[in-house]
Amino acid sequence: MTAQPTLAAADSLLDEHGNYAPAPGTEYPFSISDIARATAKLLGQGWAAESGYWGVTGALIGPYVAEFEFVVDYQGELTLTYTPYPVDGFPDDPQLPEGVKECGEGVYLEQASVADGLDNLAERSAAAIRAVTGYDPDAFDFESSASRQHHIDTGRYLRKGDAQSV
Repeated sequence: MTAQPTLAAADSLLDEHGNYAPAPGTEYPFSISDIARATAKLLGQGWAAESGYWGVTGALIGPYVAEFEFVVDYQGELTLTYTPYPVDGFPDDPQLPEGVKECGEGVYLEQASVADGLDNLAERSAAAIRAVTGYDPDAFDFESSASRQHHIDTGRYLRKGDAQSV
């Protein structure tokens, strides 16, 4: 008589006690900070992301004073928090993309999950940020030496026309 394999041996997601225990990196193949970085890449020049501690948050900076922080809120929603500043000129009533909802701290991606994939979450996040900010890359000066120097000094490019006043 041959011994039957135990459930734990048959399913590598379970430990020897039958508890769910996937190998590190298999349950969540990317972090929240990875979503922020992929979003910055989609938004293009003038945008950058930094990882928060342990990659559980990500900060996105762009050509605005406001910064966006990617977090998972207490209800498990992927949320982009930010504080709007008058100088940024964000639209008063942004037309949010389908599946993006306002919340007290910013906006969240309704029913987002890791199963959506990194690229999809980044695309949805970029669309949300474009809507919230009214972002138009043509409004910013990525070329002049004054704007490039301003970027070196502050991490932000100037709006077109502002380089002459610097």
